[in-house]
Amino acid sequence: MGNRLLFIGSALLPALFFACGSSGAATTTTTGTPADLASSLANVFCQVESTCSGPTGPTADAGATDAAATTTTGAASTCLERATLAANQQLALVATAFGEGLLTINAGAETDCTAVYRMSLTCAALGSGPDVQAAVDQPACAGLFTGYIPVGERCDMSAECVSGSFCRSQGNGQPATAIAGSGTLGVCFAFQQAGDACNTTDDCAPPLACNPTTLLCQ
Repeated sequence: MGNRLLFIGSALLPALFFACGSSGAATTTTTGTPADLASSLANVFCQVESTCSGPTGPTADAGATDAAATTTTGAASTCLERATLAANQQLALVATAFGEGLLTINAGAETDCTAVYRMSLTCAALGSGPDVQAAVDQPACAGLFTGYIPVGERCDMSAECVSGSFCRSQGNGQPATAIAGSGTLGVCFAFQQAGDACNTTDDCAPPLACNPTTLLCQ
């Protein structure tokens, strides 16, 4: 885990600060959990699958009836059970970071993100389970994660880094933007701002791009 655990205490300070007003009275916060997000996306997926399957197809309650879905007791697993499992597996690294206090989840953004994800699902491209990466990549999910790892410290994915920075994989030199990480050591780097030097657009703060002629973020 490297130095990641050193930031658990400091990472929790922002959450504690915003939980209290200037008078010291507690205020309401709207934070979600990876399990909440997984459940929401699984429910959306199964609602759409049920609609696409029609009245005679599998539903979120009945589940599939194929042999592969049958348990040792003879009962079939449900769409919701399978979809929730798939979503939790894809959010495993997020759940670990959340448990360590390295990131939090904005429940309001989670609601917007889930709603837009539902509208994006089509029967033709439904697949076998929720695509969590595709869901969180939507513009409506831009404020879903708040990271607490400072610039210059070890990270697995950009969602863990403080605002204005990204996780750069030291294995391939690419931004570790995926919620699954890059599989190699990453470090939080600050985005280059307008007029700053750059090598690729990945160096620049969105929506800036690296001008190929001047090699400046514009």
